[in-house]
Amino acid sequence: MNRMFAGASDARARLRQAEQAMSEASAKAGSAKGFADFLAEDAVLLVEGEYALKGRQAIQTWLTAHPLEQGGALRWEPVRWDVSADGTLGYSVGTATVDVEGATQQVVGRYLSAWRLQADGQWRVAATVRNAATSPMTPPEGFSPANTEPGAAARTLSKDAVLEEAMAADRAFSAQSVREGMGKAFTAWAARDAVMLMGDAGLYGQDSIAKAYALFTLEQTDLRWEPVLGDAAASGDLAYTVGRAISAGKDAKGQPRKDFVKYLTVWRRQADGSWRYVTDGGNSSPGPQGP
Repeated sequence: MNRMFAGASDARARLRQAEQAMSEASAKAGSAKGFADFLAEDAVLLVEGEYALKGRQAIQTWLTAHPLEQGGALRWEPVRWDVSADGTLGYSVGTATVDVEGATQQVVGRYLSAWRLQADGQWRVAATVRNAATSPMTPPEGFSPANTEPGAAARTLSKDAVLEEAMAADRAFSAQSVREGMGKAFTAWAARDAVMLMGDAGLYGQDSIAKAYALFTLEQTDLRWEPVLGDAAASGDLAYTVGRAISAGKDAKGQPRKDFVKYLTVWRRQADGSWRYVTDGGNSSPGPQGP
């Protein structure tokens, strides 16, 4: 069974309520106000083509000039949300839409957010990725919005110690990608019920991820990365990492190509004590610095 402290289910419900409140505020007041009000002071925002924006004030300034709502009403709808055993760290994955007045279709995006419970008892977004998409995430029948895999026994550790475990897992994940290719690495390190932003409707479960990533061979793409920052729950079962990556391969004309990426990965410690990612997302960076 999934081992969770008493009250973790309540924390998960409050996380969902916080995201719903954020969605309503974003639709009403726009991203620079409604969304930014739900950011932690040290929040990190990952958007396409920019280095990671760090800090609520810097993010709010950027959103004032580059509003996510594009002149419409911005809303967030998760397909998966969950929390650590101690109810202090969480994540959500889902679809962001913009209802543009007078338009016949919604503008669609997908997102991944790591949430942190604040000292005042409020959930705030600690790190988030937002990517464009042409369709919403659509889970298959029987999909659970909560983690379904057995968890590791709760521990009491320093958050720094837990984060270092997750970062060590992230570095080992990258090392396998370098040795065997990103397709094999992303399959091997996925939790059985992992959720990914990519694909026509999203990817749900390790088998789905393995099928989608089978094309990404070492001969095609050399993808390597390193975690730079993150956070973890003192219960020792959930963490997130934010880092930078370099993808080297060839373009459509067969010429060498190098792309720079930043990413957010959420990690859950499994029943056997190993760390596996439960969701991962990223987007391009203008260069190798950052994230």
